[in-house]
Amino acid sequence: MKITLLIILSLLSTGAFAQNIHFFGSVKASQATIPKNKIEFDNTSTNITVAPLTTAGFSFDASIDDKYQVLAQFIYRDREVISPDLIQLRHHFSDDTAVRVGLQRLPSNLHSENIQIQALQPWLKAPREIYGRLPVYSFTGASLEKDLGSVLDVHLYAGDTKDRFEGASADYDTEGKNLIGARFNFKLKNLTAFINTYRTEAYLTIKSESSAAAATGVQGTTFGFNRSFRLKDLNTITAGAQYRFKEYFIMSEYSVVSSKNALLERIEGAYLTAGREINEKWIPVFTFSTDLDVDSYLSPSKTTTYAFNLNYRLDYNNIIKAGVEHVNYKERTVASSLPPGTSNASIFTNGSPGGNFDVYSLVWAFVY
Repeated sequence: MKITLLIILSLLSTGAFAQNIHFFGSVKASQATIPKNKIEFDNTSTNITVAPLTTAGFSFDASIDDKYQVLAQFIYRDREVISPDLIQLRHHFSDDTAVRVGLQRLPSNLHSENIQIQALQPWLKAPREIYGRLPVYSFTGASLEKDLGSVLDVHLYAGDTKDRFEGASADYDTEGKNLIGARFNFKLKNLTAFINTYRTEAYLTIKSESSAAAATGVQGTTFGFNRSFRLKDLNTITAGAQYRFKEYFIMSEYSVVSSKNALLERIEGAYLTAGREINEKWIPVFTFSTDLDVDSYLSPSKTTTYAFNLNYRLDYNNIIKAGVEHVNYKERTVASSLPPGTSNASIFTNGSPGGNFDVYSLVWAFVY
């Protein structure tokens, strides 16, 4: 069904007049102060790394007529082929009511729509305690958006999710069935806010090839681990607000994820960001983000991150970002049935960093 829908929407888009075509991407160089050479932090090792076009892609709108539009966006990531990120058909019943069908963004956060386009975000890296704990960004299904006046609009949605994440010690396949959710947006003069919630029946498959020495003390032997878990009644609640006053802005978000499985029983986090636009060129941004509660076998660790990044706009299309993150890392020891190398690791580092650490990064982000 999903493949058929993508083919239909792609064919529709080729016969329509393309508008608002954008190319975007980023180049990143980072260095972490983690003392263990084999530990990774967000795919960045302790040595400096330069990943050309860490994320790159293009998107466009195609108008079929006054009522129908097709939106398509394709993404390239490290070591991956180009894959569809958004492909959807939109129908505008009126100026205040629209329906989307297809592969679309899960509206969980303030920056849900532009999570892949780094040039449109104030951060050098979105706060991991909110955006990284359950990094599912899209779903395939249908949604209804309706304005209920000048102050409130509602976004109702339903469908399925599917994602795959690669770690140093294991790969994680996630699948959510019968997802249903709602988001309410509030708009005032200088303040925008939202609250979002969704529920799904989720399934997580962990695939790992571990050394037998870790479990038996016998060197030179590996064994495979492939096990699926059901995350019954996976619920997510997110809320956030952004306030702008002249050249200053403040934003904050809160998130809690829970299920009836000890693998991911409860993860709760929040962040606060403040920044200032100076002469339409410089934007210093301060961010404090923290785990409030982590009760999960997947990543039994709690982090608090203090981040500062300075954005410099070369022109309307190009931004240079430089920054530093100081991560306070606290590991928790839990008993689980996961394979060696996955139970006591942080989802942020794919392994224990051994303590607090810093990450220095430089990013060129562009959108045309």
